[in-house]
Amino acid sequence: MTDLRGTDLGTATAGFWTMPVLCASVILIGLCRVVQAAGTGPEQGQYRQTIEENGVRVSFDVVHIGESAVQSRPFQEGDPVLIRFAISDTANNAPVRGVFPAAWLDLHRNDEIPAANSCEVKVRKFVAGGTFAQAALDLNDYYVLTLNDDATVSVVDPLFGFGATKLLALIPLTANGYDWAATKDQTKLFVSIPEKEQIAVIDTAKWEVSKYLNLGFEPTRLALQPDGQYLWVVGGGGSQSSLAAFRTGSLELAARDRVGKGTHAMTSSSDSGFLFVTNGEDNSVSVIDTRTLKKLTNIPVGPGPVSIAYSELANAVYVSLTEAGSIAVIDPKRLDVTKTIAADPGVAEIACAPGGRYVFVLNRKKDLVQVIDSSVNEIVQVGSVGIAPFQISFTSDFAYVNHIGTADVSMIQLAAVGPKGRPLPVVTFPGGQQSLGKSSLTSPAARVVQASGENAVLVANAPDKQVYYYKEGMAAPMGSFSNYGREPFAIQVVDRSLRERTLPGAYETVAKLPPPGSYDIVFFLDSPKFVHCFDLTVEPNPAIEAERNAGKVAVTALEPQIPPTLGEDVNFKFRIVNKATGQPITGLTDVVIVSFLAPGTWHRQDVAKEEGDGVYSVEFTPPRPGVYYGHIQCSSVNLQFGNPNYLTVRVFPKEIVKPREPNASQR
Repeated sequence: MTDLRGTDLGTATAGFWTMPVLCASVILIGLCRVVQAAGTGPEQGQYRQTIEENGVRVSFDVVHIGESAVQSRPFQEGDPVLIRFAISDTANNAPVRGVFPAAWLDLHRNDEIPAANSCEVKVRKFVAGGTFAQAALDLNDYYVLTLNDDATVSVVDPLFGFGATKLLALIPLTANGYDWAATKDQTKLFVSIPEKEQIAVIDTAKWEVSKYLNLGFEPTRLALQPDGQYLWVVGGGGSQSSLAAFRTGSLELAARDRVGKGTHAMTSSSDSGFLFVTNGEDNSVSVIDTRTLKKLTNIPVGPGPVSIAYSELANAVYVSLTEAGSIAVIDPKRLDVTKTIAADPGVAEIACAPGGRYVFVLNRKKDLVQVIDSSVNEIVQVGSVGIAPFQISFTSDFAYVNHIGTADVSMIQLAAVGPKGRPLPVVTFPGGQQSLGKSSLTSPAARVVQASGENAVLVANAPDKQVYYYKEGMAAPMGSFSNYGREPFAIQVVDRSLRERTLPGAYETVAKLPPPGSYDIVFFLDSPKFVHCFDLTVEPNPAIEAERNAGKVAVTALEPQIPPTLGEDVNFKFRIVNKATGQPITGLTDVVIVSFLAPGTWHRQDVAKEEGDGVYSVEFTPPRPGVYYGHIQCSSVNLQFGNPNYLTVRVFPKEIVKPREPNASQR
């Protein structure tokens, strides 16, 4: 199987995949037989190609989504689309499940040499990665989103080709968000904004807020039921709290009701039939029938319900009671408490491990984690963790515990969970420099999440203003990336790799189409072996073309000098001005220069220093003679890597007499 999603975030590697994997798996196959020619499919605005080779059939589809889905027009730059590869066995038409296809969009150039740019060569290039192996669109990527202290959401690409990160978007909100939830297909992200009594709906294809849902009460917690039909919102506080349900497709309000007083947490039964809401001051749990959208009852549970979890294996709901120091077990069929498990005052977050048998409970006062075996509803193991544990996250192999009072993250191997009375083994790794209790804002949303497709996690450390990447089995994080001066107090991963999301054997993702041109859709499957290039034409978008042609900024090189010799510093200095007004643009903090030695054997990346009056500069010592290029990138003014505003300088050997000419030029 092809699983090409592993990477080390903090290291400047040439690429995030290894060439031996590809060399051992890619075979040069013959031309595939075209079964169905490209053309408009049964869905309006759909493009389809189907091929067969060696007993495998692959159908490639591109479909408009969002507002453009109702328009019957060619695909244009910036269109949000669904890209799907349906893989089946030609012998029995059975879907091929559980594989990991990879795909890239590569701009087809008329001057390409066919033998040097065959589909197999392109696959090798993209798998190897590196500075000069960047696809126009990578369909194997995932993005890291952080909820920030300045009422924004950062969207970061952690697999950017230089081994660092790329800020893809900074999404402004009307006020600070508190909780968030993503739909199963991850095309929509909902963010609660208590101060404005709103829910922001973020379109993850465009990375922008598409709509605000007005509530009339302060929303705190969000939950999507497992079938994805409804988004549930609870909040309000005061003497009474409100609960609302929105249809995730139309975003229409479906129902609204009252629940008890206090803070709230929510969970759903696995069949999406019931929603359970804790009422912190009323010491109860409200039960909602999601088919009728009516509240059935309030179940008394005991003093201080703060967290709730559902075990599918046991078909039971577990509620931690912080004041009572116990855990109430609710039977969803009988709708009453069947057992109360004694623990200690201070129990807080509760969560079910994968599989549903073991339920983890944190105790903030005693710095403990306790494990309940749901088959007997007893605490079977106890382990000591760091100061004030407050969140639990899971991968397939480990439980991760975050803390308020320390930067350490505790790990518990799930394979060691179960034997009654055996001490629970806990190890830690540093999740940053400062404890999370120093952050300016709080959120119930996770600060530790699994990196997509990897045995690794991402840790958002708000005081450090960093996100750390930890790979399981290591003693410390393998790297980190900056959140561009913002405090990330919640983190989420949007997976854009090709996955079976809706239909068996249909591997799909959503994307925004790149600039106009004729593209090869480079498709690679390791097992069963398959390499092919589909084709897709992207037309110009008039609105984007107008904006592009108008331009926003101009970049001018400054201070021509005698070209340097080896041993002297190179200084890339330039001024950024507003094209419309001619005024210099100051205060930019994300101006980055990527410096190359032609033909690409050496490169470095630096944040430019502001010198005033719109002037920015980067200085470095070249390692050897040659021609150096400085490529400018600044997301906040839409200067993307690869734009024509680049600088050049030639560095001469020491023994060469330098000509009298400027050292930099604008191209």
